Amino acid sequence: MKISEPFIFGSAVNGVIDDLSVSDSEMPKNGVRFALNCMFDRPRGAVSQRLGTTVLGDALGSQIYGLYNHRSSTASNNKLIAVSGVTVKYLSGATWMTSTSMVTTAKCRLQTYLDTVAIMNGSDACKAWSGSGSWDTTGTNLDVGNMPVGKYSAVLNTRMWVCGVGANPDTMYGSSLESGGAISWTSGNKSFRVNRNDGNGNLTGVKSNGKVLLIFKERGLYRYDDNQLDHIVNIGTPSYESIVNDDNGITYFFGQGANSVGFYMSTGGYPKKISRMITKVVEAIDPAFYDDVCGFTDGQSIYWSVGSITLEGITYSNFWVVWNISDQSWEYRNYADSFRMFSQYIDTSGNMTIVGGDTDGNVQTIDSGYTDNTMPINSECNWGSIVFTTRGRTKVLNEFVTYAKYYQGLKLLVKADNGTPEEFGIDEEEKRHATKIRGHKFYFNLSAVNSGEPWQYDGTEITDLTDEGITL
Repeated sequence: MKISEPFIFGSAVNGVIDDLSVSDSEMPKNGVRFALNCMFDRPRGAVSQRLGTTVLGDALGSQIYGLYNHRSSTASNNKLIAVSGVTVKYLSGATWMTSTSMVTTAKCRLQTYLDTVAIMNGSDACKAWSGSGSWDTTGTNLDVGNMPVGKYSAVLNTRMWVCGVGANPDTMYGSSLESGGAISWTSGNKSFRVNRNDGNGNLTGVKSNGKVLLIFKERGLYRYDDNQLDHIVNIGTPSYESIVNDDNGITYFFGQGANSVGFYMSTGGYPKKISRMITKVVEAIDPAFYDDVCGFTDGQSIYWSVGSITLEGITYSNFWVVWNISDQSWEYRNYADSFRMFSQYIDTSGNMTIVGGDTDGNVQTIDSGYTDNTMPINSECNWGSIVFTTRGRTKVLNEFVTYAKYYQGLKLLVKADNGTPEEFGIDEEEKRHATKIRGHKFYFNLSAVNSGEPWQYDGTEITDLTDEGITL
């Protein structure tokens, strides 16, 4: 019996949904089992390849341990700052210029307040800089000489807050309220302990979502409003760099605790786990990489670098997971380089981009160009099993049509049941493919290796399908 109505598929707006999360019988039509280096929202309803990365400026030489865009009310003091090894540099045109050095090789975090940027790594004395001249270890409007030697900082209610001090790993330190464009760490300052020895580990970060401080331990999350401390839940984060705030006051982070590891979001209250659909990847993250998970947002999605992972015997280096905020869906990526730091960067023309610092000593612009630092981009998309009618009936796929734009290097692989995939090249915007593939379940997989403009796949239409009936 020939199926008269064409079967159309190819949208992936529901993103990646793995088979540990949802069975084949409940799999949404517009979800995919696995996709790498694909986007599902440019345009929505199509599947397209992501953009690449491009080195910004010259090579810095050593792993990037800090990356930050200092913004000042004096435009000439705006600086993109990178810490390469122990050397602190800033971008001047296409050249990274040395401005100061740290003593200890460690992750450095930077915080701008009152037109001054402070740098800290938890070991060395804090330094401050206006964006011109020399860095200071004493004085300045941040009273940097008296600033606690911590790892993390945030600003709330005109106070600057610091935590991650080695001698007191459970203590939050607050400056005085701002007065006359300055703060003090010796007068009007305050401090408090965050539920001392509660079994949730040491403080691992602090972020302000506009109204409160969200304070993280390894396995605990707390809220502070400059008056009262509340313990929210026994889920914290091992990585400060995984904590990402968006413009709506929502905080996203990679978390552990309460017998659970995953990705979470919070508006200041109990966090919601958003990673249930990608259980396989979450479970595949190497625990040794937990404290190196790092992320950023471009306003549309949240991106996390999670290290190298192995799925079903295949190892993917420099793997990313991407949460699409509006569609509430997931994407996967992997890159040629290993990124450990990210920052927003507003260039001299006012363009806002995202930059990442890698382990080879480069700062790269993310989603820029058509290659990963000159390397071609490998991409694939697997829709999982499609039965067309029912799983128990045998079908013959006789003909289908593919639709695509910018299709360079794009292939569609089709197999039935446990058979060998048959490869079909896509080299036209609308291409008809004749075949004779017989089985119960069919699997469609896009694949490409591309150094040119990203391809765009607009779907497949099954134009000739025969149902042979039920086969036991």
